[in-house]
Amino acid sequence: MIPTRLRHPSLTYIQDNFDPADFINNLFLYMPLGIALSGTSLIRVFFFGLSLATCAEVLQLGYVDRIPSFVDIASNTCGGVIGYLVARLVLGRADGPRSLQLYRPIAVAAIPIAILGTVTLLHKRPTSDFSNWSPAFHLAAGNELTGNRPWSGTISELAIFPFAMSAEQINDFARQTASSHGTAPIVGPMQPTESTMRSGGPLLSKPEELTLYNTLVSRSQLTLLVRMRTNNLEQSGPARIVTYSQDPANRNFTLGQIGDTLTFRLRTPNSGLNGLDPALYSGPVLSLDHSSLVAAVYDGHISRLYVDGKLVGQADLGAQKPRLPRRVIHWLPGSLPVREIELIGAEILLSGLFTIGMFALCGVPRRPLSRFLLGAVAGGAIGAIVWVFGVSNPGLGTRILLECVAAGLVISASVVQI
Repeated sequence: MIPTRLRHPSLTYIQDNFDPADFINNLFLYMPLGIALSGTSLIRVFFFGLSLATCAEVLQLGYVDRIPSFVDIASNTCGGVIGYLVARLVLGRADGPRSLQLYRPIAVAAIPIAILGTVTLLHKRPTSDFSNWSPAFHLAAGNELTGNRPWSGTISELAIFPFAMSAEQINDFARQTASSHGTAPIVGPMQPTESTMRSGGPLLSKPEELTLYNTLVSRSQLTLLVRMRTNNLEQSGPARIVTYSQDPANRNFTLGQIGDTLTFRLRTPNSGLNGLDPALYSGPVLSLDHSSLVAAVYDGHISRLYVDGKLVGQADLGAQKPRLPRRVIHWLPGSLPVREIELIGAEILLSGLFTIGMFALCGVPRRPLSRFLLGAVAGGAIGAIVWVFGVSNPGLGTRILLECVAAGLVISASVVQI
């Protein structure tokens, strides 16, 4: 839904594994399409759903960290058909527009409900340290852990420092020894053995891992330096080059490869237990005939990726953004894409409620232009509140504002005065 980076499209990214929870989610996702088209024919709904789902999956061939699937196309199309059948059963077979009458006192109550709901999304700037790291995880080179794909490549050198290096220091490290920095690394410089790379086993003893954990958690900064060369530009998953983790689903940090791009995922209270909210992605930076010095740097707030001393990507892990209240999240199924629900569904729903309330309070203008203006202002008010008090990233704030204005315009196009 929200592509963050693009990749070179390839059919090798297609996976058709059947996941019951994902299949059911896809059914529900496309049911509104069938309901909206219930005034047409079943054949039209089928081809609309099939075309939209196919378009979405084809686009995912070029989206980093997305998995296109023919199973998703089938489940999405079935969801549209099911929505159509449900709407026909519940609403009958009358064609043409349908309307729902809202009594003004009830509709006006949507204003305080929308404002209170918006307030619950606003939170202070979150913590972005390593306080939620696990000391039980292991540092490993390579990726051959249970249930995951091995990384195909060579690591000739690995080092970890408990501070954030600058680009100049990274370039110095490439030319000099680690001792010249005046601060010894916690790990390295070291060369993982071939047997360790094949097994994906821990690189450190238990006392060394405890030292690594205590030092990094106390500093909440790190620099991971890896001199590497990939053997395959079609790797995905991502294939983990260096990981400080327990299994594929739990990590303190992971440097991985996706096609010809890199990703760095770092666990903080704000980015989540798997470091995916947000994860850091580079553009195309890898080639088969080149050995690269990759540096993943975190200064306690900003995560950066360097390749051969050049900055190729960064992410703000301490960014303030709207979030659903914890009590609400506990009621949601764990497989739901909560980030998308927070950033899209919640603001659109609240903007729609506020717009309905404003029409009930001010009345519905007879002129279409006046209706659209009122709807845009009402939706924009919710978006502005979220941006000013709950967002620190201008790009995210702009997107939320546009989504809220769009929600207000949709309501404006739907209301009539009786």
